Amino acid sequence: MKKFQLALTCLAALISYPAIAQPTIAANGVRNSGSYAFPGIPNAGIAEGSIFVIFGQNLGPAKIVQVSSFPLPTTQGLAGTTVQISVNGTNVFAIMLYTLATQVAAVLPSDTPVGTGTVTVSYNGQTSNQAPITVVKSTFGIFAVNQSGSGPGVLQNVISATGRPFNSPSESAQPGQVMILWGTGLGPVSGNEQDGPLPGDMPNLNVQVFVGGVEAKIQYRGRSGCCVGDDQIVFLVPSGVEGCSLPVYVQINNVLSNFVTMSVGNGGSPCQDPTSLTAAQLAAAQKNGALKLGVLAVGRFISESISASGTTKQRNDNLSATFESEPLADLGAGAPTPLGTCIVIQFPSGAPYPPAPTGLDAGTVTVATPVGSYPVPPVTGQPGDYVLTFFPAEPISSPGIINNGTLLTPGTETFTFTGGAVVVAGSGSIDYPLTFAWTNDSSVTSIDRSQPLTITWSGGTSGAVVNMYIQSQVSVGVGAELACAADATLGTFTIPQVFLSALPPSYTDSGGNPQGSFSIVEQWLGSFTNASLDVAQTQFSDTVDKGPMPVH
Repeated sequence: MKKFQLALTCLAALISYPAIAQPTIAANGVRNSGSYAFPGIPNAGIAEGSIFVIFGQNLGPAKIVQVSSFPLPTTQGLAGTTVQISVNGTNVFAIMLYTLATQVAAVLPSDTPVGTGTVTVSYNGQTSNQAPITVVKSTFGIFAVNQSGSGPGVLQNVISATGRPFNSPSESAQPGQVMILWGTGLGPVSGNEQDGPLPGDMPNLNVQVFVGGVEAKIQYRGRSGCCVGDDQIVFLVPSGVEGCSLPVYVQINNVLSNFVTMSVGNGGSPCQDPTSLTAAQLAAAQKNGALKLGVLAVGRFISESISASGTTKQRNDNLSATFESEPLADLGAGAPTPLGTCIVIQFPSGAPYPPAPTGLDAGTVTVATPVGSYPVPPVTGQPGDYVLTFFPAEPISSPGIINNGTLLTPGTETFTFTGGAVVVAGSGSIDYPLTFAWTNDSSVTSIDRSQPLTITWSGGTSGAVVNMYIQSQVSVGVGAELACAADATLGTFTIPQVFLSALPPSYTDSGGNPQGSFSIVEQWLGSFTNASLDVAQTQFSDTVDKGPMPVH
């Protein structure tokens, strides 16, 4: 068995525990090894012939044991661990790949019946609790570098028969280039999977690949030649896409995979995004291990609360300044959604948190606005953060809050800071138009996953982006967020039904509140000049956050 397969099963961080008690499968502990989708998310089924992982306690030995030769074990188990699936009265043993006290990986045999059932893990004669499993014919999970189903994907740029570097911003693909995408869950195959890989194209499978919202031409979709359960999709990078974090997803019939990102350049050059770092900024970050960042921002936030008695609105305005040293590992996190398309990200992602930025003292910060000049006080316990908030008629007393009914008006906001040990004194201005308005607000009180959703607005600023977000929770803290982006000057965007279908139906909490919400945000980005900062950015935003509302 090649080590490559084991890398592509996306091992999570492995912690050794002694298996001294009965095995226990964790809640939501059975997941696709590529997407890591939580049960209840529409793409969370386990496909016939795919690799899946089981999380829990006492599932296997304290130290990981991996398969090393064919045939792969089933009923005989691996280091004392077996996995059994029961669906519609049929019992099958999974094909083992590795076992550990806290995590087991296996291949679901291709002849497992489709339907709902249960899975159990046995270790050294003791059997775990039954965990639910939904077996489907196909649902694809793309392997991700973070081993949690999000962020940069596991894709290879095909340069030659032997030159296949993994895609990254420093190894950007080019339009027209052949790519290999790795994942699991295309569907069942014929043959004895225990004895070795069963490669072969699946031309009759209704599968599509999208890069940056553009469909790519597929040359192969099927099992890899190296590994049991691992799938490859070979495609051509479509023309007209470029960026360092372009969303990539796979669609089989009407079911979307998890979303990952890839890097595409142009004309043989590395990737570049309008909102990404320049080559000089990247060089500075790589040299110093971090990037010195300053952001001056102004924004209006309207919260709309839906209840049985109607919708109430509350507005507050914010002026903020942030100065920090951002670690190299955090750069590029939260890449923007390309204009004209959407992405869906599940939460919690399970991805490791990047290192926290280090705040930079900028001295005393003040701001001059059309409604007056004010100090912008530092946030207690958050070095480098300065915030001033305008609350109309709120009984709150704080140096960072204006609560006398004053709200911002259109005009120029000019920040001035005296500087500190790292940040030199400086200033920056923002022309804030305050013209954005969500015009079909009153018609959006619920989200129908079976229909496209059209959103309209007025007053969009040239150069700004309108982002739309829909969140839906399937249980407490578990769900998915749909994010779409459009040119602010267009005034309208229709969210395609296929993206809405990737959201789970929302649950209703004990208070009778459906756990769904909709947000629309206009955001404009600019810059200011400061010699001590690698990136000096200005921005304004207008946000309307509406909920709770059902997603059904």
